[in-house]
Order: sequence, then structure tokens, then C-alpha cells
Amino acid sequence: MNRFFLYIIFTAFIASLFLTGCSGSKRLGRAQSLYEVGEYDRAITALQRAYRRESNRYYRGKISYYLAESYRKTNQPRRAAPIYGRAIRFGYPERKAKLYQAQSLQKIGNYEEAIVLYEEYLEEVAGDPLAHNGLAASRKALRDEQKTRYEITAIRALNSRNSDYSPFIAPDDPSQIFFSSMRQLPGTRRQQTSRITGQAPSRIYTAREDSRGDWMDAQLLFENDPTQDWEDGSISITEDGRTAYFTRARYENTGPMGTEIWQTQRMGGRWGEPSKVELGPDSLIFAHPAISPDGNTLYFVSDLPGGFGGLDIWKVEKMGDQWSMPINLGADINTAGNEKFPYVRANGNLYFSSDGHPGFGGLDIFRAEKRDEERWTVTNMGRPINSESDDFGITFHRGREVGYFSSSRDNPRGFDNIYQFRLPVIQAVMAGEITLPNNEPIPQNTRVRIIGTDGSNMRINVEPAGTFNALLEPGNEYTILISAPGYFNHRERVDTRNLTASRQFELNVQLTSAQQPLVFENLQFEPGSYNLNGNAIRELERLASMLNDNANIEINITAHTDANGDLTNLVILSQQRAEKVMEFLTSRGIAHERLSARGVGGAQPLKVTDSLAARYNYLRAGEELNEAYIQRLNRQYQSNVRALNNRVEFSIVR
Repeated sequence: MNRFFLYIIFTAFIASLFLTGCSGSKRLGRAQSLYEVGEYDRAITALQRAYRRESNRYYRGKISYYLAESYRKTNQPRRAAPIYGRAIRFGYPERKAKLYQAQSLQKIGNYEEAIVLYEEYLEEVAGDPLAHNGLAASRKALRDEQKTRYEITAIRALNSRNSDYSPFIAPDDPSQIFFSSMRQLPGTRRQQTSRITGQAPSRIYTAREDSRGDWMDAQLLFENDPTQDWEDGSISITEDGRTAYFTRARYENTGPMGTEIWQTQRMGGRWGEPSKVELGPDSLIFAHPAISPDGNTLYFVSDLPGGFGGLDIWKVEKMGDQWSMPINLGADINTAGNEKFPYVRANGNLYFSSDGHPGFGGLDIFRAEKRDEERWTVTNMGRPINSESDDFGITFHRGREVGYFSSSRDNPRGFDNIYQFRLPVIQAVMAGEITLPNNEPIPQNTRVRIIGTDGSNMRINVEPAGTFNALLEPGNEYTILISAPGYFNHRERVDTRNLTASRQFELNVQLTSAQQPLVFENLQFEPGSYNLNGNAIRELERLASMLNDNANIEINITAHTDANGDLTNLVILSQQRAEKVMEFLTSRGIAHERLSARGVGGAQPLKVTDSLAARYNYLRAGEELNEAYIQRLNRQYQSNVRALNNRVEFSIVR
């Protein structure tokens, strides 16, 4: 990766393993020694020169391989991928060239070619977990185009021309941020560069937001000493803001020594002299500290023995002035790849970056939630927080899904930038209006009660105009109960699950009077029949719901027919209709003793309501649909009007 202390962990500790026997060509010369001590930026120039002067096919393949390795370790996958391919074409026998080429292609989003190379490599090295993971991740990336609701923005005021990465929000002051940067040191004229990355040395900076929310100029956290032989990065600070832990990589004349964790105390507004945190032998890697909110657990990255491969995340517990023996976080967190940049939130969730868990390419950011003392549930944070490039070093504002992270996306040189992320708040608003028949005024003690599946139960006021409003929580189902004296209780349901954006739920409710008989205009029968049709069943379902919402009400079911036919037969038919309706209601859970049924035949013609007159322009409100009135209508309307008399009415008995 193109950030100093990420590369440094791959330097002199392991470089000799890669270059054993690399002196077979005298033309390698200086390039070999530069690579061996981890000075990859300088090695790239020397290897390019050696390649141009080399004519032997074998050595051209070997030089190509280590040139590609240098590009990979300085986070330049676009350059690394074709050079690995060149090494393979020259027949260089290092099998991992194909694996690293596939990983480089994956990091630039070329998933199809990466899949082909992973499959070819696995035919040669069937059990390599990194190849299996890369293959699974590339296939997932191709089919998983769905994005999360997170929104991201590059923070130009914090980013420079070089790498800026690993932000950390001050726990005691959310307007202050700490971050690592390889920018040119303030006040220096001549560009100072790292022999490893080709960028300026990594330092820790801090910046503040002004009253308008704009970032002021970043300042060095520690005073700059031009003679210092170390680089700093990846800081974590205790909740009280008094103790900081950070990564430091020191140099000797022979090259970089490796990475260590250091700490410093803040007193009187200034940070004191740092001191090394003793966690293990100097020959091992200790980096990327993350202190828990209570200050008692320190998470870090290391290649301690007993891990799962690559770099793992470990922890130590505070024991007075000392730290306990390191404990590996286990197989739920750690893989055969590299796990880095841990971060702990106040709720105990652990965030980290990994190239060993299935992701979209390079390092992805993962969230780990504790299941018990030893087990974790690990989840990829998805796009757009993760990309095909390296995404790492996340930090959150306390109690909010808002914060910062770093990524090398959209940077052809593989440099890192700081991005802000936020999860837009979803609001579910309910806006309702209650109306009564004939525009009657709303009774004073009209009530609206809202019951949620999350256990909430609240009562809200209704305005004199009949309006009411409530703010609901996403992810629930709500039952809305509306009651007013003299009217049937009314029930509505609102579902706020699976919302992807804020939404206002509109409820327009007309209450039904309990003082007048209920007439469902679609609850009608065919002449001579007592069978329920589809419209009738739908109306009766509504009635059953009303009766369930008004459990103290008893009703009488009165069935009517038109006046055509034998009076006795019409009464029998209407009684059959009333009993059919009662049978349906009892099948829907309405107690039999709450119901009574009678048929009156055609003795009580329907009286035209305002709604019927509006629907049928040849009827007048208030008229009774008796036979004499029907005979005065145009013949084409008479059968329709007689059908209106084939109805059922419901009256409240108690």
C-alpha cells in the first residue's frame, strides 16, 4: 500500500525471503539491495534500468517479477498487473506471480480477468485460501451491484497531493480530527521523500472545523525535527482525550527497523514526549493501535506467532501499569490474509480492514459485532464505503452513522484520500385527517392511539379540524386506533419496514356513525339469490374488521329484497340472506350472541342517499325506491334501481 507504515511491515523482515538467489544476474546490482531493505520506490527505478539492459530471458522474467512486487507494495496495481503478466510470459517460475496479478486486476475492478487467473492458479495450488477468497470476492463483486444507503464525499480541505489517511475524530471534541499524511512538511523548500514510497515521510496532523463547519489548515501534532529518523501514523485516543497511541516506524543506517506502538500524554493542552509501548520482541510488527472507550483494552495489528497468516488483530488488557499477554481475536476476525486498522465504537462494535475476508478488492472495511466473549459476526460494509481499491481507517462521530475513512479509489498513483461518510436519517411521518358524515364537528375527546411492534404505545392529540401528526420509527409495523363518541372505532395499519428514504404516510379517515343503520352499497344480491358474490364478501370483511375493533357492539342484520314476487317467498329469501351474512361474520370470529338476523322482504324500500344520488344522476336524494317511483323512471334504469333494494342493513342493538 502507498502509505509508509503499511509498507514498512513488509520490508527487511521478509524481503530476503523473496529475493533469495536474486544475484544470478550482475545487472540486478543495486536494485537487489534496494529491494531487500524495502526501499521500493528507489528499487523501481533501479529495476527498470536493469530490465532495459538485460537480454537474458530468465533474468528479464525475474526482474519483471520484483518490479511488479515493488509496484504492488507501493499500491500501484495498474502498473503491477501487466508486469506480473510479463514475468509469467518470460517463464519466471514463481507461482504466486499469477495470484498477485489476479489480486492487482481485482483492485482495479477487472473482475472477469481476475477470475480467470484465480481459477488457473487454483489448478496449480488448490488449497491457497487467498486465491479462494479472491475468486469468491470477484464473483461477488460482479453480481452484487447493490449499494447501501451511505453517502460519501471526498474532503478536499484535508487532502493533499500525497497520501492522507487513517482519520480519527477526537473523542472529547468532535470538531477536531487527527489523520496521517505524507504531504510535504510545512516550511520545507526541498521535497523530502521516503525511500520506500517516494512520498514525503508520514506524519500525524490535526485540524479543526471553524464555526461555519469549514476545516482550518492542518497542523503537525508533534513538532518537526528535520533530523528525526522515524515516521508516524494511525493514531487512537482515549475517551478523555488525554492519552494517544500511535504507530511509529524507526530507521537505522541499514534501513527501516520495523513498526512499534508508542504513547503520549496530553498535559496543559500539549502532548508530552512519546514513549514506546512494550508488547513483544523488537523483531515483530506492532502497529495500528485502537484503544477501547474505557481505556482498558488495546487492539493492534501484529505478526505474532500463533496467528492465522499475514497480519492479525490482537488485543491486550490493562493490568495496572502493564499490559497483559497478547490475545488473538480468533478466526471470525482473522484470516490467511491481512487484517488491519482496527477501530472500536462505544457500543463495542469493532471495525477493521481486511483483504482476507470476501470483499470488492484490496482492503475492505468490515463491522464485527460480538456474539459472546469469543465469537463475532463479521459484515462487509458494502458499497459505496468499500470499492475495488483499498478502503480502511474508519472513524465515527459518537452515536451517529457519520464519520470519515480513507481510500485509494480514483487515484491512478495509488495515493490515499480522506472521505466523509453519512447514513441519511430516514424519517417516517404520519399525517392524518379525520372527517365525519355531513361535515359534523369533531368531538373533543376524539382519540388516536399508535401501537408499534417495537413495544411503543402512544396517544396523540387530534386538532379541532380533525388533523393529527406523529413521527414513527423506521423498521416497525404500527396499528392506528381512532375512536370518537357516537362513532365506530376505526383501525389503520402503517408499515415502516424496508424504507429506503424518508416518507410521509397520509391517512384520510371518515368515521362511521353508530347512531344510523349501516348500509354497504356494494353488499347486494342477485334477484332471487342469497349467495354472496365477490363484492359482498369484500364488504363483509370490512364489517367484520369494524366489529372486531368495536367489541362492545351488538348488531341486528336486516336483509331486504325488491317488491317483485310473492310476499311470503320474498320474506323467506331475505331471511336466508340475513342468515348467510350472519354465518359469514361468525366465521370471521364475531361471537354469535352479538348478532341477530331477520328478513323483511320488499316491505321497506331503500331511501336514496346523497352518495347514491351522486352515483346515479337519475335518482334524487330523499326519494323512496318504491314501485310507484320506479315505474316513473326510464325503463333502462328500472332493473338497476330494483337491484338497489336487494340490500343488507346493520343496526346497533347495544
